[in-house]
Amino acid sequence: MIMATHPLLPAIIDWGRGDNAIRAVVITGSLARGDGSVDAFSDLDAQIITTNAAPYCDDDSWLDALGEVWIRFPLDRSAPYRLVWFAGGSKVDFQFIHIDRIRAMIASDRLSDEYLRGYHVALDKDGLYQQLSLSPRAFPQPPAPSPEQVAACLNEFWFEAIHVAQFIRRREFWVVKFRDWTMKTMLLRALEWHAHATANAPTNTWLLGKRIHEWARWDDYAAISRIWAGWDARQLWRALRIQVDLFARLSDELCAALDYAQPIAAREAIRAYIHALYADDSEAAHGCPE
Repeated sequence: MIMATHPLLPAIIDWGRGDNAIRAVVITGSLARGDGSVDAFSDLDAQIITTNAAPYCDDDSWLDALGEVWIRFPLDRSAPYRLVWFAGGSKVDFQFIHIDRIRAMIASDRLSDEYLRGYHVALDKDGLYQQLSLSPRAFPQPPAPSPEQVAACLNEFWFEAIHVAQFIRRREFWVVKFRDWTMKTMLLRALEWHAHATANAPTNTWLLGKRIHEWARWDDYAAISRIWAGWDARQLWRALRIQVDLFARLSDELCAALDYAQPIAAREAIRAYIHALYADDSEAAHGCPE
């Protein structure tokens, strides 16, 4: 398979060739999967296999030899990775891996989750990767969430839903947006769990909601498109009510699929309280579409 290209890859390979402590450069992520997901904005996930990662973390000056750096993250020198935007909007995620971890993978004959999804060897000075199994380029399926994990997700969603309703009434829209993002984080978690629990075949839910239009159920996606509101009480109330209805249905279906009891006994009382706050907000509720 021919891996998709990236403008910084040749410079990274040349850098690796010239540095004795770097024994291999391995590409993971979309550029290595070959699944057609690469576009002009795809970043480069580069594993730097080395005998000593400390020098690259202690001093970031090696980045400047690869291209003009716009911004790098993190600034914490102990972190074994660097996420870097180069001039022109090209992003590279560098991850420093000690060579012993690759040797351990070879000895166990078990690929990491990253490698199971796909990897491409761009540089291998020692022929190390000739001993490693080829990638099936498949997405490992996560284990089902425990009852405790489901309960924690549902609890946090409804905790913040009350906050959001009250802050809409207070017209504190910045706080509404802040609290609502936690709700949406829990909603995405529930959507991912729901997709895996109810699908008839292995499902890839990607990361951070990527490709959600492909893996979420069509009616759930239709509801998702309506839970984003502007800086307006009427819009915020409408989005909140759609979001709590969606989450309630999803959580019921998720608990049923996993054979878990519904963990939030007061859920319907919370929904009734939110509706009552909305109904009492005459300025915003008047004429607000259902």
